[in-house]
Amino acid sequence: MARESSATLQAAIALADAHGIAAVTLRSVADRSALALAAAQRELGSRDRLVSMMVHHVLARHATTPPRSEAPAEALARLAVSEWRAYREHPWLVDVLASTRPPLVPAVLDASRAAVEAFVAIGLDTDAAFTRYLAFSAYIQGMALLLRTEQRESDLSGTSYRAWWAEEVRRLDRSGARRKHPWLSELSAGPEKDSFDADTAFSEGLRVVLRGLTCVVPDPPLDPLSTDP
Repeated sequence: MARESSATLQAAIALADAHGIAAVTLRSVADRSALALAAAQRELGSRDRLVSMMVHHVLARHATTPPRSEAPAEALARLAVSEWRAYREHPWLVDVLASTRPPLVPAVLDASRAAVEAFVAIGLDTDAAFTRYLAFSAYIQGMALLLRTEQRESDLSGTSYRAWWAEEVRRLDRSGARRKHPWLSELSAGPEKDSFDADTAFSEGLRVVLRGLTCVVPDPPLDPLSTDP
């Protein structure tokens, strides 16, 4: 049964990689695994349980355990890169985890614990550490969602990022927006890119985000609902 479960799990992950998490149902996985639906139900239980198993399997394979001697910022960077690589390899994963109610499988809890401990190590209490962990996680998942959105836009429109940007530059020229916003002219004057360079954006942004999140005495928190400047 363990061998069958492993094969069925791999089939489910391959299906999600190819067609997205919405394509994963007990019936579709059973068909892909050449199993009867009743057999898949006995083996997997429910779709929610299957998705949880998929999440744990993928994250456990990408998991990293920062050495205890590692500085908090370095440990957080290691965790962030590990999670980012999991999203790059399995884009559907962020659709499941970018939620206030993600599946709390062991691999998710282990990664969360490691991040919270890194924030505690800079002198924060657990409550403050968890708040910073949420901001840390939001950055990683937000960048992954941006990448996921670009993939969907490309699939739905049949237009590459390069073609879209070239058309937008022409439209901005016609509207006069490039004259009004010089930074647009500087941006569009560079060499054309075939795709959105998510890896570079993620890496450069991560360094800045971690400098702020590992600051022991941050600026007073901003009220996101305040109308004051």
